[in-house]
Amino acid sequence: MAKKIAIDINDVIRDYTGQFINQYCKYIDPDCDIDAENVTDFDFFNVFKFDDREAYNNFKYVDYAYEIFARAEPMDKMLPYRFNDWLQNTLRDLDEDCIPDVMFVSPFEANLTIQATYTFLSKLPARVREVYFPVDSMTIWDRCDILITANPNLIKNAPDGKTAIKIETAYNKDVECEYVFKSMLEIIQDKNNTLIDMLENGE
Repeated sequence: MAKKIAIDINDVIRDYTGQFINQYCKYIDPDCDIDAENVTDFDFFNVFKFDDREAYNNFKYVDYAYEIFARAEPMDKMLPYRFNDWLQNTLRDLDEDCIPDVMFVSPFEANLTIQATYTFLSKLPARVREVYFPVDSMTIWDRCDILITANPNLIKNAPDGKTAIKIETAYNKDVECEYVFKSMLEIIQDKNNTLIDMLENGE
């Protein structure tokens, strides 16, 4: 039976951390000298200075939702092309019963960020049929067999029989995972065919 792959958008497809930093420095603190390597906590409220949690949420979900979620760049300038080639050729060349369904997932989105994310996805453009914005992020595991993510909580809570593939970031370096890559592009260009082997061998 073919497996289902879920791909987390943030910091896998979309440069969420980089764009958050850009907008924070532009609109909140022009003297901020934080870069992605300094963002070692998955909860950005613990990294960036805001008056309170409400101010943080307003910045992220309301006031600058479009700037952060829609205007962010892909993680690599070649990713959109390589990703679509991977979807339409590499995966389609597998035996028919091994061709996976691929979906995008993006937890913790609310208010204006959802339509902003659709705007971002329209710029790829990726031929992915399903996009899921869960209210409870752990329900992502109910919908997939393999999850490609930078989210440390999703990695740590991978159920038995499911496979997490970690895209390494500063905020998840201490999270153990059997499969670790530096980027989605590295997965696509992996000479060891790690993901393809999972699909073909049913691992």
